[in-house]
Parts: sequence; structure tokens; C-alpha cells
Amino acid sequence: MSINKKFPRKTDINNNRLSTKFKKIKKVEKKKSTKSAIKIIIYVITFFIIVGFLFIIVLYNKYLKDLNVEQLKDYQIAETSIFYDRNGKELYKLYKEKRTYVDYEKISKHIVNALVAGEDKRFWENPGVDVIGLVRAGFYFLTGRSESVGGTSTLTQQLIRNTIIVKKNKESITEGIDRKIKEIFLSYKLTKGIPKEKILELYLNKIEFGHNAFGIEEAAKTFFNKSAKDANVFEASVLASLPKGPSYYSPYNHADRLVGYLIYTDPDTTNDEASSLKEKNTTHLVTKEEVNSQKELVNSLKGKISKLKGKGVDGSNKYIICSVEKELVKGFDVDSEGCVVLEYSQIDDLLASITVKNGNKTLSYYPGRKDYILGRMLEDKYITFDQLKESVITGMGYQFNTVKEKIISPHFVFYVKEYLEKKYGAENISIGGLKVYTTLDLDLQNKAQEIVAKQANQNASKFNAKNAALVSLDNKTGGILAMVGSKDYFSEDGKGNVNIITSKLQPGSAFKPFVYAIAMQKNEIGTRTPIYDLPMTFPGNYKPKNFDGGFEGKMNIATALNHSRNIPAVKMFYMTSGVKEIVDFMHKLGAESLKYNEGYGASLALGTGEMTPLDMAQAYMVFANMGEKIEVNPILKIVDSKGNVIEDNSNPKKERVMPTGQAFLINDILRDTETRKSSWNPYLTIGRPAAAKTGTSTKVVKGKKEQAPANLWTIGYTPQITTVVWAGNTDGEAPKMSASGLEAAAPIWRDFMKLYHQGKDVLNWKKPDDVKNVTISGISGYLPNPDNPENNFLVSSYFMNPPKKIDKSYRMIEYDALCNGKVTEDTPAAAIKKSLVLEFHSLKPENSAWEAPVQAWAKSEEAIAKYGVSGSVTSVKDEVCKRGSNDGNIVIKSNISSSKSYNVGINPIELAFISTSPINNLEILANGEVIQSLDISNRNAAGIAISMIIPEKYANSRVKLEIRAVNQEFFSGSEIKEITVGTVSDNTNTPNPAGEINTQTTSSKSDSKKSDLTINITNPKNSSIKINKEDYFNLRFNVSPKEKLSNVNVFINNNLYKNLGNSGDYVIPINQTEKLEKGVNNLKIQGVDPTGATKERILQVEVI
Repeated sequence: MSINKKFPRKTDINNNRLSTKFKKIKKVEKKKSTKSAIKIIIYVITFFIIVGFLFIIVLYNKYLKDLNVEQLKDYQIAETSIFYDRNGKELYKLYKEKRTYVDYEKISKHIVNALVAGEDKRFWENPGVDVIGLVRAGFYFLTGRSESVGGTSTLTQQLIRNTIIVKKNKESITEGIDRKIKEIFLSYKLTKGIPKEKILELYLNKIEFGHNAFGIEEAAKTFFNKSAKDANVFEASVLASLPKGPSYYSPYNHADRLVGYLIYTDPDTTNDEASSLKEKNTTHLVTKEEVNSQKELVNSLKGKISKLKGKGVDGSNKYIICSVEKELVKGFDVDSEGCVVLEYSQIDDLLASITVKNGNKTLSYYPGRKDYILGRMLEDKYITFDQLKESVITGMGYQFNTVKEKIISPHFVFYVKEYLEKKYGAENISIGGLKVYTTLDLDLQNKAQEIVAKQANQNASKFNAKNAALVSLDNKTGGILAMVGSKDYFSEDGKGNVNIITSKLQPGSAFKPFVYAIAMQKNEIGTRTPIYDLPMTFPGNYKPKNFDGGFEGKMNIATALNHSRNIPAVKMFYMTSGVKEIVDFMHKLGAESLKYNEGYGASLALGTGEMTPLDMAQAYMVFANMGEKIEVNPILKIVDSKGNVIEDNSNPKKERVMPTGQAFLINDILRDTETRKSSWNPYLTIGRPAAAKTGTSTKVVKGKKEQAPANLWTIGYTPQITTVVWAGNTDGEAPKMSASGLEAAAPIWRDFMKLYHQGKDVLNWKKPDDVKNVTISGISGYLPNPDNPENNFLVSSYFMNPPKKIDKSYRMIEYDALCNGKVTEDTPAAAIKKSLVLEFHSLKPENSAWEAPVQAWAKSEEAIAKYGVSGSVTSVKDEVCKRGSNDGNIVIKSNISSSKSYNVGINPIELAFISTSPINNLEILANGEVIQSLDISNRNAAGIAISMIIPEKYANSRVKLEIRAVNQEFFSGSEIKEITVGTVSDNTNTPNPAGEINTQTTSSKSDSKKSDLTINITNPKNSSIKINKEDYFNLRFNVSPKEKLSNVNVFINNNLYKNLGNSGDYVIPINQTEKLEKGVNNLKIQGVDPTGATKERILQVEVI
């Protein structure tokens, strides 16, 4: 390319005068413009200097003029804070004497390095303020990546804040700016005035580390029984973790949060009730004993961590870790040489991803706060990777130094301390000179502790359940009246100081009332709506079982909840919208510890979601308060050192979170002693209206398949208080199979509730306007049918949403017995039967999975026995039975005479019949009612002698007597005569009334006039026989002399079973089609001669 094409030639430019002139003019204008710009800049700078100077003067006079950093030299700790019970009895004193001041030189360099790495990375370089961090935080705030400009305070600022300037719990934006400016100024001034080492010395000697350990020296002695100068890397990382939250990271109460824990899983211990979760049984190993229980896996994990090699990458925040076994970690890109490149902040994640196995059992590590400190120390090159590994391993099951403090009600006190630290800040509580008046009733607390300890000791020997806990709330204020976190806080097993009341556990059946509450509020379900406890399969092939392994069939809602049946509870789950609705409902009640997990599935209704007992108390208290929520609160009031009341909870806020009716329905059920098992009432009644529910969560014991109890609960309330009791073990050991919430926890609940209510008013819950008392059918749950005024199954039930449908389940009908079909004018009279039809249906009749078990149950012996129906007719077909045109030409005659008088009871008669079709049975009717039915066994003709048995209700009257022979298609022939019935015969029992379908009568007593007949039984050989329920046997006997025999009757349990005529030799199957009752049955053979005299033999049949 030619240069001339790219640039104009010099001659061309020079020849163009216009261009030359233009360039000169432009050059002059540029100089003028530059001079003007410089003047403007000078003016602006001068303006801002003047404004800035004035701003500094104003800022100094307003915020900084009277601030004097020198007061730090003479700073003294404020007055001691004291905790009291509600009556002014001292519980705990945060006293100032527990402090030993040490110079900087006597503090381990590891502690200094750990504190700086964890709390103030640029401490040694910054001017008392972390400018870089402040700018970054401000940028994040302005761009919406953070909600506040927090997390930027240096150690110097923290020292200023906890000494000269006290941060208010609630401060306005203006007050916050005021404090921050002063804090920054004093931090800068302090940094310029004294060495950094002195600042750290002041900080470490002033700060609180928890458990009344003030200053680093006392903290080292308290937790490690050594001086601060001797602390190693592990101990330093622990001590540097505590200022962040002395109670939250307490080495005694929350060691898992502080040093981490091991996660142990065993797929052989899956909880059947939680099988829909498809989760393994997981245990957190924290204490030394727990860690040692899995020594082989623990040693394997320690070995995998120990062999890791680490090296930093110069000039970057990357770190290389090698000797990583790829198959043991997840989520990291491990190369072929076993190395992975990651950021320092990911080292904890890598350690947590290492999982070792032993068969199906696994073990992994979950880091704590001290691991964060170790990671920062490694990043800042204060420690090596080997020191980090050693400290991680040391923390596994670490046992801290044991120090017994003089403290009353320690679980409650430390709960209150942590509660207040979250609200006001740890330093303000420990040195603020506060008088904290709590809601605890110390006298009641001491009694509760005694009751808990006594029953826990009994449980230990009886059920192998060695621990117990209790919390009780004042329903009107939400105040905690008593909190017993374990049997003994100071027990030497290392678990007594764990507060069970604030620990997450599975509540088991104690959770069911919340699911019922939602379902009953959303649907037309009342306290007496029928529901079925029958085996069935729910979605996901979920087949829940009951705690006793059985099923109770048909029951009502109140009985289902009070009997704690699992299948009805799962059905109630499906009457809600599912997991999210239930979890949201619990959160609305104030139970925040239950976290959302769609994986719970229907088993959530059985209490597989973990919650704290305190949250259970919070949620149950809403029921007690008829739908109003009052937050659980341990504080009555707080008074500062100057006598100012800074918190007063005498008038707590109330919030309606459920309709009054929804709460009342549950209260009415849980207080109902009639629908509760009678054997449970001694445990759950306290001499006044009280609602109560037990619960037992389960797990499968290692190496076994059956479920064993885990957490044993009883929760109950009156209008005055709500009390939650837990029993079980905190060492992971399962109680005995016989343990239950009823027997292990309920005695504690009962004794405590009785104690509290002594001398107090008896209160009860009244039915609110949004609850209706409705009469319904106990069969269907619908409104009574006006066409059936004689319905014997009507019940009264409470509803929020009463049913609108009319009951059609209870009807008296006529039907054609040939096919259970419609009766027409052509139906033979003998085929027309009357029956009570009961139709049973599930809550979801359209769902075959729900409906099929109910229909099978409706035909069961249980249904027949319970509702007095035969089970043969549960519905009538809307069709006409098909039968032939041949009526059999049946003729029947008897020796019954209208002029003769007959007695109530047995009357020997003779009759004969003939038919062109086989006769099935003979029927004797009195005034149109079948009083006797005899099986003829398909004979076309016969002449027989029988005993006619007349019921007592026909005594002393004229009776229209009909003897009817009936063939297979219910065509019949009859003989009708009017007879006179006299009084009760001397040799008879009064027979049972005839039933609707199958007439059954009682047998006669032995006549005082003995017959000369002989009854010889050839099978069985003995006078008794034992058979299985599924088996039968042939009864063989003969009666002689035959010429003196009129009739033979066989009775079972005094009910006529067979009329056999006078053939003399007999074979009868027993228990083949008509089943005997389980147990001993009396079988009687009765021979009758022409004079009416009888001979009897008794045989006992035991069904097993």
C-alpha cells in the first residue's frame, strides 16, 4: 500500500489556505479553553476544601470533641449481671472476680494469631479501621449484595465498642451513624496512641469467653486447665472461636458447633415409619464416648486426613492438596495424581466430603467454628497444613476440662443467657450490671427436677431409658415456668449438660394433632366422623404399621387420634395439601425448628420431622389458648444498673394464628377420656379437664429388624399451662421394646401437672361459635336420613364444616334372597327377605386404595359382630332374579291341630312333604315371622318328626302358624293353621328372638322326664376335642332304639344348629362352613322320643 494513500501529502496541505487558516484559529481557541478549565478546577477544589474543613469542624464538635481514648487505661468492668426467678430468688451471677489479667508476653502466639486470622485479618497493618473491608462492604450494600454494612469491625473497634462506647440493642439510623463515627475515630486515635500488642492485650483481657470466664487466662484455665501462654494450635483455635458467641459455641453445651462432629450412618437401622424419606439412620458423634463407639471407622477417617499433603500457590489464594483418594470425596475435581486445587475457604468442604466406609456403614466429618479459624490461620501462614490436620483430628471427641459452677437451674440459665446474648450482645449481658427477672418459678422448678430424676431412675431399670426432660409454659404469658433439660446437668457421662428441651428430636405420634387440625378445618370432618384403621398401601408403596402391629378397623376421628393409630393419621395427611402446608402451619404456630423437606412425605404425619421440645410446647400452647399465639419467653423484665426497665413482658403480644374452632376440636378430642383407651387414663388424667397426647418415635436397632423405641413423649395442657415431657437416652442406646411415651414420660407429666394445679381454679374450654354440634350417622358421617327415623347409629359430633350430604348407609330393605335382587309381584313369598343394609365407605370412596380395604372389612366377622348384620347383604341389585317357571308343586302336611294347645318352647310334631323339585329347608312361621328354619338337604319327599320351638312372646295367644317347605328357587308350599299357645313349658328355655335374616333359637333344658334313648358318639372318642380355627371334624353318632326316636336336635352354645330327623345314624361336619367361636364351645346332641322326653350328650369343642 502507498503511504500517500494513507496520509495527505504535505504540498496538498500547504496549498489549502482554508485549512491552514482553520488550524490556526482552532489552536488559539484550545489555549483559551484550557485556561478556563483550570480556573474552574481551582474554584471547585477551593470550595470543597472550605466545605470539608467546615464539615470536619462540625463533625469534631458534634461527635468527637469530648471523646477521650485515655479512659481505656482506667477502664473497669461494670457491675455484675444477676439472673432471678419470678419471685426474686437468685439463680446465677455473672461476677467480675473470675478474671486474671496477663501481659501480652504471657499469651500464646497461637492465640494471638488465631484471633487476628479469624476476627481481623489486616489488624497489624490497618489504622484501627479496616478501610478495604469497609469499602467492600459499602459496595456490597449499595449494589444490593448485602442488607447492611456489617462485618467490618476490627479488633480495635470491638474493644472500643465493649469499653468506651456501648452499642444499643435498638438504635436508629442516626444513632448508628453517630456511634460508628465515634468508634472509627477512637479506633484510629487508639492505634496511633498505643502499640498494636497493647490493643490485643486489652482485648484479650476484657472479652468474655462464656461460663463466667472473663479474659483469656481464665478461659484457658476453665476449658483446658492450663495457662494462656501454653495453649497449642488446637486450643488457640477454640479460644479464638468463643468471642463470636460464648453461649452459642459453648464447649459444654454446643461442642458440635464449636469443634465439629462426626456423621455416622448405618443403613441397617432405617426407621420403617420414615421409610418414605429413603434416609439412613444418622447419628452425630460428639463426645469422647460416642466417638470411641465407632473406633474402627474413626481411625480410618483420621488416617485418610493424616496422609493428606498440602501446599500453597505463591501469589494466589489457591491451595493444592494431594494424596486425596478420589473415590472418598465428592464435588471436587481430583486429578490422576490424587491432587486437587482449591481456595483456602474450600479446605473445610474437602475435609467434610471425605467419607470412609465399613460395609454399609459410613463416617464423615462436619467442621465446626474452630475449623474456620484454622483455615484462616493457614491462609495467613500462621500454621502449616500438618498443624491444621493435627488440630482437626484432636477435636474429634475432645473432652474439655470439667468445671462445676455454682449455678441453680443451669439448663434454664444458659438458655436465658444465650437468648439474651442474641438479643443484646454477649458483653452487654455479662458486664452490664443487669437485673434479669426470669419467668422461672424456682420452687416449681425444684419439684420438677425431683419428679424427672425419680422417674428417670425408674425408667432406667424398667425400660433402659436413663434420661428425661421437662418444660412447662404459662399459657397466658408464654413464660417458661420450669425447664429441666436432663436428669442431671452435672452428670459425669458428658451428656447431662445437653439441653434436651432445645435439641431437635422426632416427636412421633405427639405430632399427629397438628395434621388432624389442618384436615378437620379444611374438610367436612368432625370429632365423630368415621375413619378406618385398616392395612393399606399409600403412594410410593408406603405401608405404615401401628405400634402394636394390629389394626382396629372402623372407629371415629377422636378414637383414632386418642388411640394413636397410624393409618388414620396418614389418611389425615392426604386430607391436607401435603408437607409444605403442614410445615408452614407449624411455622405459623411458632415452631420454627421443623424445616421444610418434601422428602418427609406422608410419614411426616407420624412425627418423623425433627423438632425441639420447646417448639412442641410453643405449638401446643396455641391449642391451649384457643388459636392465639404468644411467643415463648423466659424474661419477665430486665432492669439496668441505673434502675431503668429496659424490657417488660408483663403484657405479651397475642396473635391469632388459627380459628378458635380449629383449636377447640383438638382440645375436645385430647381431653376426651371416653375415646381414649381406659388403661391409658390413669396416666393422663389429673382430676380436671386436661388435654394430653403421647408419642413414641422409633428406630431399628443395630443388627435387628424390629423397631425399638427412641424418643418417648407426653405433651398435655390445661387452660393454664402447657407441659412437654421427654424420656429416653442421649447416648444413642435404644430403650427396651416395652418402653413407650405412656409409661415412661406420662408419669412425669401427670405428677407435675397435679402438683402445679393444686389449689387453682378448675377451667375448661368452651365451644366457640364457629363450631357446630351436629347429629350424624356413625356409619357414614353424613346427616341422618329422615326416611330412617329408627337409625340406631346416630352420634353427636363437633364440626367446623358440617356435612351437607344425607346418609344413605342405613336402610331396612326387602330383597329376593335368590340373588339379592329386586322384589317384584312375581317374587315367591319365601324368597322375600328383610334385611338391615349398612353401607360402609372410606373418606375417599372414589379411591380404590382407600375403599377396597373398607369393603373387605364390611364383610368380615368383626363387622358382623359389631353391627349385628350377617354380612351376606350389603347392597341390593337393581335387577330381578331369574328363576324357572316350575314351582315344584310342593305339598306339605303336618299333625298340628287347631284344637290343640301348644306350649312356649319345644313341641314335638310330625310333618311330611312331597315336591317335584328338591326341598332345601322347612320354615315355621308364627304370625308371618319365621321362628324356625330347618335344613332338609335337598330331598324331594320326606316324613319327619321335629321339635317345634315357639318363642315366649307368643304365650297365651292365638297364633297363625304356617309350615312352609322351600325349594332351591324359593318356591314353596304351605300349610296354615291357627293354634293356641299356652304358657312356658317346664322342660324348655325361652328361645332367642329371631334375627332379621338368620333365625337362631336357644335349646331346651333337660326334661325332668328322662327318655330311655341312648346316644353313642363314635367320633370324637373323648368328651372334648381341640381343633384349629381353619380345621373341621365330622361328628359321628347314633341314637337308639330307633323305633322310640322321634327327632334329633344338635345345639352349639345353646343355639339350634341342626334338626336331623329320626334316621338313627348321623354324620355332621363341625366348623366347616359355619365357623365356631375361638375358645371353648359346647356342642349338645338331644334325642326326643314321641312323648317329648329327651336324652342329651354334651361335647366340648375348643377352637385355637
